Amino acid sequence: MGAQNLLDQVQSLAKIEALEAAPVTYAAALGNELPPAATISELEARDAQLSAGLAAIDAMTARAMRIVLEHVLADDSSLAPPTRAVFSQTVISYAEKHELLAQRTRELAARGGSRDPDGVADRITEAARRVLALREAVASGVLALIRDLATAAIPEADRQARDRRLDDAPRKRWSAVRRDLEVLAQDPARIQVAPMAARVAAWPEQIDEPDPEKEVTFADMIEMD
Repeated sequence: MGAQNLLDQVQSLAKIEALEAAPVTYAAALGNELPPAATISELEARDAQLSAGLAAIDAMTARAMRIVLEHVLADDSSLAPPTRAVFSQTVISYAEKHELLAQRTRELAARGGSRDPDGVADRITEAARRVLALREAVASGVLALIRDLATAAIPEADRQARDRRLDDAPRKRWSAVRRDLEVLAQDPARIQVAPMAARVAAWPEQIDEPDPEKEVTFADMIEMD
């Protein structure tokens, strides 16, 4: 099954639970879809695919929040469907703001006539914690994939950047690619800052000189004979 299909199937509590039980399946499916990347253009295309893969997790998270809210608020009508939709679409913005989410939902529930606004707020906050934990678990696999791919691509980018047989322009570009890959290897979430071409273009121009050639010794000359 394709990576996007895995996320698209999250349309019920049962499917949410299935993904919670095996969050790494998404990263594995995404990795299987990635073509080899040897040129800069191919690296940029792969980068875009990985970035889109992370963005798709956010879309799934909003949908999962809507599904969970429908379940936990099945017996409450104090929050109208449009209000629930807003909290579903914005749940990611509350990742580090659970208290703010509780405060806002409590106020809205009270305004909507709930007999237990604290309970409503608790249920919504717990729902947010659940889907945000799922988001983090699924994304962690993708971030690990980005880190591994970047690390594996660094040596070839470095070799190209130091190849004196190439003109200066491609060497400078490969140097910037190498530096960008090194950043991703340390902080894979940076992939979503901008497309790879823009990130690479932001690096200052630099010529990476090849390592000094090993000096041939008398012992080496004897071995060559």
